[in-house]
Amino acid sequence: MPTRPIACGIALRDEYIAPLLAMRDRTALDIVEVMVEDGFASTARVRDWQRIGARWPLISHGTELGPGDAEGVQRDYLAQVQQVLGTIGTQWHSDHLCFLRSDRDHVGLGSFGPLALDDHDLHVLKRNLAEVHATIRGHVLLENPADVLGFAGSDGAKLGRDYARALSAAGVGGLLDVTNLALNARNDGFDPLDFLQHIAWDRVIEVHLAGGRLAGGLWIDSHDHPVDEESWALLSVVVQRAPHLRAVIIERDDRLPPLETLLAEVDRARGVVGR
Repeated sequence: MPTRPIACGIALRDEYIAPLLAMRDRTALDIVEVMVEDGFASTARVRDWQRIGARWPLISHGTELGPGDAEGVQRDYLAQVQQVLGTIGTQWHSDHLCFLRSDRDHVGLGSFGPLALDDHDLHVLKRNLAEVHATIRGHVLLENPADVLGFAGSDGAKLGRDYARALSAAGVGGLLDVTNLALNARNDGFDPLDFLQHIAWDRVIEVHLAGGRLAGGLWIDSHDHPVDEESWALLSVVVQRAPHLRAVIIERDDRLPPLETLLAEVDRARGVVGR
């Protein structure tokens, strides 16, 4: 069981900034996650984040790190991340366990490329995260990414062990996206509990929950629907097993509902962690 309280909150989108700042009751959520790249070119947005950070603790998430890129992480990107994080003050920062760019021409893939997580990949992760930790102050987490086409395989136990090995090699904590896990399992035909049985529970710090949709015969983690029942059930498992779990975040990127709808999901997450 977790050894300290678990904060439940939302991933911030611009549409929710004004309603959050207007809220009189701050107890409706415990924590807010910002998307760090959104702050690179907008000082006004960063100022809004500071105002929100005066009300709730902030954590940050990113999508452009590419910790598995063979040619290394981009130092100018890391500097921008640290500038934003240093300005707003965050408890930790997270990104995706993946590669993003070709090792020859630095062409972006446009999606999260799955890693084989063999000895070479683990060496790359260790080297790249050493560079990250040299620039970004504070804790860094890596998220299990969506694998819509099943490139990473269909052996849930192996995938769980690989995730554990990757976090250990990188020397980081884990952001466990249980919706990614549930939808990967549906697409690739494995039991998500097989994955969970083999991960490094002592490294899991944060959970993401979202809602996906079926498109062309594949489940897509589209972040445009309410959290589904399987993800809620998996959250119950995670809460029981992750002793250092600190936060549960509800994500929504499209078809954004009123803030009150997300706060209702936050309240449901509180009920799960409270049990």
